[in-house]
Amino acid sequence: MKKQEEIDIKPEINPNIFSEFQRINREREKEALREIPILEAKNVSKKFGDNIVIPSLNFKVEDIVGKSEIISILGPSGCGKSTVLKLIAGLIKPSSGQLFVCGNEITGPGMDRGMIFQKYSSFPFLNVIENISYPLITVKKIKKNQAFEEAKYWVDKMCLNGAEYKYPHQLSGGMQQRVAIARTLCMNARIILMDEPFGALDRKIRWEMQDLIAEILFFKPIQEVTILLVTHDISEAVYLGDRIWIINKGQLVYKEFLDRPKEMARISQGKKDFQEIVAYFNEKIDNLDIN
Repeated sequence: MKKQEEIDIKPEINPNIFSEFQRINREREKEALREIPILEAKNVSKKFGDNIVIPSLNFKVEDIVGKSEIISILGPSGCGKSTVLKLIAGLIKPSSGQLFVCGNEITGPGMDRGMIFQKYSSFPFLNVIENISYPLITVKKIKKNQAFEEAKYWVDKMCLNGAEYKYPHQLSGGMQQRVAIARTLCMNARIILMDEPFGALDRKIRWEMQDLIAEILFFKPIQEVTILLVTHDISEAVYLGDRIWIINKGQLVYKEFLDRPKEMARISQGKKDFQEIVAYFNEKIDNLDIN
């Protein structure tokens, strides 16, 4: 009996992608960097009981002068992506090693870091203005009138006009996430940690949220901030990411720089060259040893 031929279903990777990565790397080397990294991990490990989630994590995120940056973090389920974010947020402590923000060791939560989760985190008994201004009043001790004025600024930036006095149950999922992002940005946090923030949204609303992030950070930047975005959506990671990190078994196994978007998410993500880059990272993840 004739042996059945194996079917090769791996996509062919366009060799131009590699020369494009080299070009982007050369451009990145010309950027002005501050002396102290915005974020650094030194031999960080994390165990839960006998389970070693992160064996030894090392990385350095340079602080680019006058520029925001998004680092998209990809990897298989259970690889430690969310654990890394929680360590940086100070919500959990490393079993060994150290993490630093602007040269200062992380010992717990701080105002220099904000976190946005997939599950909407607004207070149900507060309206939009009150939700956004809440940390300004309770943490920064800003007077209520001043905090409300600051919140109104973010209502406008987040396209929430007309909804400022509505309560969370009256808002769509996309609007609730805009409130969460506004509440974090109004604190002027230098680092924002986003754990699958758009995972519960449908594709159209997800594109709108990606466009909003690109608008406030890239096209019309409001403030300088570094975002670490955990996502399972490779297209989202490629569209928003200045860098791609791939994590497996708690270790940073691959990293690459990317160009910034020039068009709306729906348009960019439908183009052939964009889809080829997505296929490239998809293959990288498919080839990981996850056993």
